Amino acid sequence: MKAVQISRVGGSEVLEYVDRPTPQPGPGEVLVKAEAIGVNYFDLLIRTGRYRWMPALPFVLGNEMSGHVIAAGPGATRFKLGQRVFIAGYDINNRGGLYAQYAAVPEAAPWPLPDQVSAEAATALTNYQLAHILMHHAARGVKAENVVVYGAAGGVGTALIDVARKAGATVIGTAGSAAKCQFVRERGAAHAIDYNTQNVVERVNALTPHGADIVFDHVAGKAFTEGLKMVAPLGMIVSYAVLGGAPEDDLFKAMRANIEQSPAVRCFTMHTYDHMPGPRSEAMQAAIDLLAGGVKPAIAATIPLAEAARAHDLVESRQAMGKIVLKP
Repeated sequence: MKAVQISRVGGSEVLEYVDRPTPQPGPGEVLVKAEAIGVNYFDLLIRTGRYRWMPALPFVLGNEMSGHVIAAGPGATRFKLGQRVFIAGYDINNRGGLYAQYAAVPEAAPWPLPDQVSAEAATALTNYQLAHILMHHAARGVKAENVVVYGAAGGVGTALIDVARKAGATVIGTAGSAAKCQFVRERGAAHAIDYNTQNVVERVNALTPHGADIVFDHVAGKAFTEGLKMVAPLGMIVSYAVLGGAPEDDLFKAMRANIEQSPAVRCFTMHTYDHMPGPRSEAMQAAIDLLAGGVKPAIAATIPLAEAARAHDLVESRQAMGKIVLKP
């Protein structure tokens, strides 16, 4: 079979389109033939050697695959041959291996896919799973009337718009161009702020009566503490990535400087649930139900698996609006 692996870390040029043995399902396993593969930002962190939980090399990337069951190992009876399924990396111990034409996994891992959810749409399920957990677990205890979503044109950002709106929140999205802002509004955000031409804090405070109840921030960086100035009373910033690096200011000092709002900051990773599968499974089922109920994920591009480097370049360019999908 064909697969994409890395033998060293670096730019997209380290992605190797290689031949590997087609796996055979062992006892209690099923063999899934891929129809669509999701590109996740964590794939890029692994490729560049920046992931905190780096695997040993060589390593086949990939943590999102939709396809159908084509074989079952001894004792595996959960799925019928031909049944459509989705595999998430979290359910196979984050072992990767899904940038490939086939994957053999324990039969407990795949999620059955409803007919209403296409193979391409299913690759966004982990984005919606994360969005559900960010909204309902990471930000728990906060009544969300106004929510700010950083990077609202991306895969997780668009999912957060859908999940937050379903929870009854008014969404303000940020994006890096007029075209992206238009896209964010079309996806359902009440307002969109171009962070390259507008002051986000000032605009949020002008658009809301008391500020944002929740700010979903995957950037952090030196301006992170500025976000405290737009947090509503008893509001919260949920920091779920640090693409811009760690804050340079004293965070506690900045929080005390905005003490009138009693702000909170939660640092979050899905690895919190590595040994607590219950909430993770609940969130995945909620994501499947949302898509089966008619929510359509934003698919930015569909690219051949052989051109995975182009897909990674597209993610890093920050030009994509929505999810990027690889086709085997």
